[in-house]
Amino acid sequence: MRPPPLIFGVYPFGLVGGPGGVVAGRPDDIGRIGEALGALAGDGPPLLVRMYVTFEGAAEAALDQVAQFARIGRLVDLSLNFHDPDGNVERWCSFVEQVVRRHGSDVGSIGVTNEANLLGIPFAPDGAYPNALEALADGVQAAAQVKRSTKATADLGFTAASDLTAAGGAFWQRLAQRGGEAFGSAVDFAGLTMYPGGFGPFVPPAAGLAQQTAGILTGYRAQLSAAGVPGSVPVRVSECGWPTGPGRSEQDQADALATIVGTVAGLRGELGITHWELFTLRDADSSRDDVFCQFGVLRDDYTPKPAFEVLRKLISPGV
Repeated sequence: MRPPPLIFGVYPFGLVGGPGGVVAGRPDDIGRIGEALGALAGDGPPLLVRMYVTFEGAAEAALDQVAQFARIGRLVDLSLNFHDPDGNVERWCSFVEQVVRRHGSDVGSIGVTNEANLLGIPFAPDGAYPNALEALADGVQAAAQVKRSTKATADLGFTAASDLTAAGGAFWQRLAQRGGEAFGSAVDFAGLTMYPGGFGPFVPPAAGLAQQTAGILTGYRAQLSAAGVPGSVPVRVSECGWPTGPGRSEQDQADALATIVGTVAGLRGELGITHWELFTLRDADSSRDDVFCQFGVLRDDYTPKPAFEVLRKLISPGV
């Protein structure tokens, strides 16, 4: 039986995190964002909007931001990011519990940690902060316990980064030791951030990109199994993009995203993939020759690159 079409989403803002810190340019225009999301969705269902809330050790400000995003409703795919420099897991779990208790039926999904397995890269990934693995294992279980007691409806999960190295594999083994069967039974989805061909020199043709995409996805499913996450738990591609910039034309971006989305769609039945979410809608700063500034399918003035129309055609009928 043919699996359901992919569910699509997008991170809608221009602010991105890079290895040198936050990259920002023009202010976001909420009206233009709404127009672009509607155009991308076309005749299909409304797009999910992926939102990030960063916990830095104090809950109040982060809870206020969650409440703002929760007003958007069930189209929100909310990621709770663990950036506590003290690595206080107990304090983090209390924050996660409050989010689920207050908004567990307001938003569509709640991810507990983002890229906790990505070590050694400063600023953006949760793995740059102490006790990120424990925050993932314990936070997911804390969220699930509150969900059961309150009968909240949001899907609960986490998002990890693509890392098929030996060190990456060791992370999942340690997660299995920390979380055990309780962790695997607590998750409703496992998110993945992946950027096949997104960094370093771009080497066509598309066939290599399709092979790389498939390898990332099959490798991730194997890592989840090693961590005790059942094969029945859906995989979501929670972040995926391909930048323009030096050596990367706008047409290259359009071709690359078409290949990546097509490959993900082709594997959705075999690997249990349900979502694909674009990172990001618009460039942070189109004038800068830096790939972290040019991940958008729109330029920073909201004019479309060729990839915008390519994605619109893929999203509207559903693939």
